[in-house]
Amino acid sequence: MGPTFLSSEQMNQYVKEINPNALELGNDYVAFGEYYGVRGDIAFAQAMHETDFLRFTGVVQPNQNNFCGLGATGPDNPGASFETPREGIIAHIQHLFAYASTNPLPDEYPKIDPRFYLVSRGSATTWVGLNGKWAVPGDNYGQSILNLYERMLESTRQKLEQILQDIQV
Repeated sequence: MGPTFLSSEQMNQYVKEINPNALELGNDYVAFGEYYGVRGDIAFAQAMHETDFLRFTGVVQPNQNNFCGLGATGPDNPGASFETPREGIIAHIQHLFAYASTNPLPDEYPKIDPRFYLVSRGSATTWVGLNGKWAVPGDNYGQSILNLYERMLESTRQKLEQILQDIQV
């Protein structure tokens, strides 16, 4: 839980450095992260981790709009599918909310996460707390997400430094 620090543009630019054909999902991660009080930028990093930067090289396929591997357990069970990317992002953020909070789900949007009630509410209040819960065994799952987020921050920092250098010239 907490505020999002990276802008949607910064998130979209980062994924396009790795996958130029990636959908631009940053706006929805910022908006729904803010609405639910979930760190949208780190949730975006989790989506990049889960989807191999939106290249979908695992069991979840692009047409599922499932950016977090929700319910995916292997080749015979690719997990949940959502009608639109927006719905997939809402489900992702709602699932994180379930892990991070014991508060009722805000009601402006319908509950889309089909696994919301399977979560032990409030059992992972940090990203590292998702270890062994989101991905099994997932011993370093949260650390992997945070490492990817650090790379996003570093990329943004480097771009800002370049802009400052260009201004000074």
